[in-house]
Amino acid sequence: MGMDKIYHGQIKLGLIQRGLTVPPILQGLSEVSSGLCSGQPGEEITLALAEDFIVKANLNPPGQDGPKLVSHGDRLRLHMREGEIDVGIITIPEFLKKQLRQRTPVSENICLDGYCLNIFLRAIGRGKKLSMPMEAILSVIQSAFEEGAADLVQLNMDFCEEANRGFDRLAPLVEAIKKRFNTFVALKGFPPSDPGVIDLMYASGFDIIDFPLGGFSGTIKSKKKMTAQQVHSALEYSAGVFPPGTVWTDLALGPEPLSRCKEGIDRLVDSKIIPLIYLQRNSSERPDGFRDLAELAEHMDKAIQRNRLPLKWLYPTCRFLSPLDTRFFTEDPLQARLAVTPVYRSGLGRKTSAGFAALRRKLRIRNVSDSFESAGL
Repeated sequence: MGMDKIYHGQIKLGLIQRGLTVPPILQGLSEVSSGLCSGQPGEEITLALAEDFIVKANLNPPGQDGPKLVSHGDRLRLHMREGEIDVGIITIPEFLKKQLRQRTPVSENICLDGYCLNIFLRAIGRGKKLSMPMEAILSVIQSAFEEGAADLVQLNMDFCEEANRGFDRLAPLVEAIKKRFNTFVALKGFPPSDPGVIDLMYASGFDIIDFPLGGFSGTIKSKKKMTAQQVHSALEYSAGVFPPGTVWTDLALGPEPLSRCKEGIDRLVDSKIIPLIYLQRNSSERPDGFRDLAELAEHMDKAIQRNRLPLKWLYPTCRFLSPLDTRFFTEDPLQARLAVTPVYRSGLGRKTSAGFAALRRKLRIRNVSDSFESAGL
């Protein structure tokens, strides 16, 4: 089957579902080894299927059936039942390789997704303690930025029983990050029980909010903690506080009909919330997995355009279908491109946008305090 008829999104879904075999003979090539830490089965390798379109695949044991990396002259190619294409291996930055070799508590709780540095945190004990010391977090951010490996920091906060979901623990950290680095900071976590805390999240320095409707990192554990309606209400409130395009949610596709999924996407986008569809390893349970995804991608694209939602705050991500990359699921692979250029790449773009974001935040905080004063609080 010729690759001109196979969408890059189809390749991405296949790799996430089935993993990848890298023959031992290829693991010695510098362009392959640069993307591996140990080369052991279960390790992840990040592939570029096209410019700005990336995927993380689990390494399978040698000899296992499924997608395989092959060498073709001086090129690396991906061979799988969907077809065969040239691919690039994304190099693991030195700061990350060093952390992964040491297997420290920090290395177990960081990962790079494109140019987004993810830091995974949870509340421990009483007071304001987090699972990682602030200096360790700032140090790893600095290493990532010095190497030019990341442009965006996302703090992923696990479920916390406290009413503000651990926000008072995160506030000093986001303030310290903003003070030391010229960067955008995203928060992925759970909505506080009091929506007023969302105003404080914005005032503290968070630029982007992601409250996942599909559970945290694709898990369903959190669904027992909060109802979908609670998360929806918090997302809708956030969309009135944060700038357009900076309130997101993760969706995990279940067995519900496609029409229900489309209705869910419409409800979110009409409320100025950007949906990200998590591509699950077990999503092969849906018999028409890719066809459904392509249909949802097209539907999402139309909803975004209808609401004129800006997409510049999104970034190319390894495991999601987002409105930024819908064209890789719906258009000819030779012509597919990101819908817009994200703000993170260009130093100038980042600086200008960061200035606007800071100004808007000051105005917002002033308005919040004016409201308190006029209410006699």
